[in-house]
Amino acid sequence: MKDIIEELEKQHKKEVLLIEKQMRMFEALTKKRIELVRAVMKENPKSIRELANIVERDVKNVFNDLKILKKMKLIKFVKKGRCSRPRIRKKIIVFSFKKR
Repeated sequence: MKDIIEELEKQHKKEVLLIEKQMRMFEALTKKRIELVRAVMKENPKSIRELANIVERDVKNVFNDLKILKKMKLIKFVKKGRCSRPRIRKKIIVFSFKKR
């Protein structure tokens, strides 16, 4: 598995995010946050408010979830005028599990 991960990182360095702190990551990746990631990828929203409308959720709750996703390095914000556009940081996300 390590060889596969290294090869992915080599070939797609700018597109791969390697996640090794799995327990905290899984706790943070709720269904609603995964839904946000999918909506950002599919719909390419122009603002956080537009994303909230797409997923039919409160803007404040969507923003709070986006901040967590940003901290996890899954999304980034791109400023366009007064709006912050959520964008996916990496196209490939790899979870690595190590034996303890």
